[in-house]
Amino acid sequence: MRTLLLFLVAEFSIMSVALASEKPFSFKDTPGKLPKDVVPTDYSVRIVPDIDKLTFAGTETVKLNVRRRVRQLVLNALELKIEAASLDGRELPDSAIKTDTKNELLKLALPSELPIGEHTLTLRFTGKVNEQGQGLFYMRYQEQGSGARKIMLASQFEATDARRFFPCWDEPVFRARFQLTAVVPENWLAVSNMPVESEKKIAGGKEVRFAPTPPMSSYLNVFVAGELDSIESRSGPTRIRVIATKGKAEMGRYALEATAQILQFYNDYFGVAYPLPKLDQIALPGGFGGAMENWGGITYYESKLLFDPKISSAETRQDIYEVLAHEMAHQWFGDLVTMAWWDNLWLNEGFASWMGSKCTAHFNPQWEIWLRREFPRDPSRRVGIAKEVAMEGDARSTTHPIQQSVATEAEANSAFDDITYKKGQSFLRMLESFLGDDVFREGIRRYMAAHVYSNTTTTDLWNALSEASGKPVGEIAAGWTEQPGFPVVKMKREQTGNVSLTQERFTVNFTNAPPIEWKIPLTYAVVGLPAEASAKAGEPPATLLMSRKFDSIHGIPPDRALKLNVNGAGNYRVEYDEPSWKLLLGVLKNLGVADRVNLLSDTWALVQADHVPVALYFALVEKLPVSTELAEREQIIHVLEFINQLLSGSPEQEEFQRYARSLLLPTFDAVGWEAKPDEQPNTTNLRASLITALANLDDPKIVASCRERFKAFLTNPESLAPDLRAAIFSVVGRYADESTWNELHQLGLKTTSIEEKQNYYDALANAIDPKLVKKTLPIALTDELPTSRAVFLVLRVARESGHPDIAWDFARANMKALLAKSDALGANAYAPSLFTFFADEERAQELRTYAKNNLPTASAPQVAKALDEIRFRSEFKKRLAVQLSTWIDKKIR
Repeated sequence: MRTLLLFLVAEFSIMSVALASEKPFSFKDTPGKLPKDVVPTDYSVRIVPDIDKLTFAGTETVKLNVRRRVRQLVLNALELKIEAASLDGRELPDSAIKTDTKNELLKLALPSELPIGEHTLTLRFTGKVNEQGQGLFYMRYQEQGSGARKIMLASQFEATDARRFFPCWDEPVFRARFQLTAVVPENWLAVSNMPVESEKKIAGGKEVRFAPTPPMSSYLNVFVAGELDSIESRSGPTRIRVIATKGKAEMGRYALEATAQILQFYNDYFGVAYPLPKLDQIALPGGFGGAMENWGGITYYESKLLFDPKISSAETRQDIYEVLAHEMAHQWFGDLVTMAWWDNLWLNEGFASWMGSKCTAHFNPQWEIWLRREFPRDPSRRVGIAKEVAMEGDARSTTHPIQQSVATEAEANSAFDDITYKKGQSFLRMLESFLGDDVFREGIRRYMAAHVYSNTTTTDLWNALSEASGKPVGEIAAGWTEQPGFPVVKMKREQTGNVSLTQERFTVNFTNAPPIEWKIPLTYAVVGLPAEASAKAGEPPATLLMSRKFDSIHGIPPDRALKLNVNGAGNYRVEYDEPSWKLLLGVLKNLGVADRVNLLSDTWALVQADHVPVALYFALVEKLPVSTELAEREQIIHVLEFINQLLSGSPEQEEFQRYARSLLLPTFDAVGWEAKPDEQPNTTNLRASLITALANLDDPKIVASCRERFKAFLTNPESLAPDLRAAIFSVVGRYADESTWNELHQLGLKTTSIEEKQNYYDALANAIDPKLVKKTLPIALTDELPTSRAVFLVLRVARESGHPDIAWDFARANMKALLAKSDALGANAYAPSLFTFFADEERAQELRTYAKNNLPTASAPQVAKALDEIRFRSEFKKRLAVQLSTWIDKKIR
């Protein structure tokens, strides 16, 4: 990771930025704890799980390429007991086997120097099967149809948990071939990265041997076993399957068809065909909440892969496609070509986020994928975190560059955040827009062809794109990937026709932020062209690479509106001067929905930053043309719900709720309760969003109607459309009495559908009655929900119930049990995240004390983020209360 050097030139001058140049990939220069004198080339691993004891026994043989004479072997192991070790057939004494638990290392002292050349290491070991999604883990679930309680096994190795499954060189740069053999019950199906090579019955079950993988990083291994069904098809030479617990495989039909479509698209886009003989999409009923791109055997939380037309919503269908497209992009960007070290994780995640959205938008333009990236939809999902969320975090003092220094395993797990995923995605989209689609794709193809079965740094990608475009991509990109934050471009009109531009670092709740400059690929367009020039309206927007603090655009008529950041593709904010703003408001009806959503997002961000009053945002909302555009209305809903939660319990809340309802009800009246023939999915999704939002804003008619529909559903489930179930259950749960809470709970206990179960338990978590809140929280300690969903239940209560204090008291008392259910990616953030719903300094001090006494050092960045959020909410709440009262009073008068 390159460091950012800031030199103060003068008291009020902008700091100049010197970015150390990252080098192309070099094995010997790649960071990591492990010495590079010994390199594994081939692993042969045999695992025998004991389902009753939740342990496993293993043996492995590793072929080594010794590049320099050594006196010890150093590799990774964690929570494994090494029972025996031998080298080249000679057993090592027990005293030669040392485990370093703190650094997660296994050290084998050798009796003499090991000469350069090929050698063979053999290990025998035992380990445990975990409850949470780390290493090899188990899941208990209800079988479809019978409802019988079952158990299955699966693995989760990213970022650094392959070492919990077998001793290995568990850093991404150590690519090797892996051959897995596993012993499982005879009626189980076992799945790994490659097809089954052989299978034979043995005492106590069957032994399944898989074909060797191509050279790959250790964290991409996968092992899944249980009473599973599958459906399959082919896409060219590739066998594709959807695998799920018995009785559920047919729910993967939609995913199977989408997989074939996406695979063909990527084969063409990357110019390198998918290299493995098969691709399995595997549904897991627990363990983690998202998906993992294991090469040839992608694992998904069940509701991210399975679609049941009888109960699944249009939103679920879209989520499945997006997650499929993201994880399948990894099969090239991440698996075939892998980042050298975790400081370049964004090469995996930022690219897959961009590529997945690009593919999804290509085949499903009606879903408005890029527009809906402007605001959050599901805060608990790992994939699809919104661009707006990333920009909000990137404006704070606690942000970090896309490329961030990673020194430890805990830091690697913490690198999976909004900046890595969505800022990376947003920058790539902006860069593609600047270079052009065809040139960008040519650069990606060059990159892929040059680095197959190898590792890379970000510089390797910039070099390929520079070669394809003839432009200094690295110089442009450095400011976006190696610096924190992003700019706001301030625009000022001049009567001469010139428009002056100034760039500044955009910050929220961050005083005295170090000023930084970027090379900004600006796009702009004149809105409302004269009739004689209307033919130009379909042309691409004009572009300008703003490479310094001040710049200008010439020849813009003073009476014409000018829109910067056309379609919102750029990762920057725009602040218009008053004349420019008035001109834009005058031509809102001529702007496309993408530009209107961008204006809404920028204006709300400027309100948060205290650049403009909240009245400016609501004046814009009220001037928007009447429409039922999903992305536009959901951006407004997002803001209204945020304000409503922030004002919870304050005297201003009721007045604000009345005003907010007045903004949303006309749109709800337009879409109505019932779907119309041939209705677009976006309208369906908007209806559900409006129902939830209006109910949260305490609309009595919406709440009453939801209760009526739920009562009818209890008698006849088919009376309630799948697209409305989550919304209506949510509303009924929010205003539930104990009897209704019990009805929802029983429905949740009985269903074997993970998606349906989640809807019911989310409804329980929405309850605002403190007695019901205290009744919901203990469910997180039971096995009623999969482990990953159980811990999220507490977070949802904190966010939705209006009682984050009750949620925190419960979590604090039961933290050890809750963390036992959390995977590695969420453990460091869990406790701090529960404080992000508070808005008073006393809670900030409580978090500081708790962190000091209870949290590991690796949690420090998450603690800092939570403290920053508390301070921001406290200040913003006071400011909003005054400004909203003034605005609403003005409307009433």
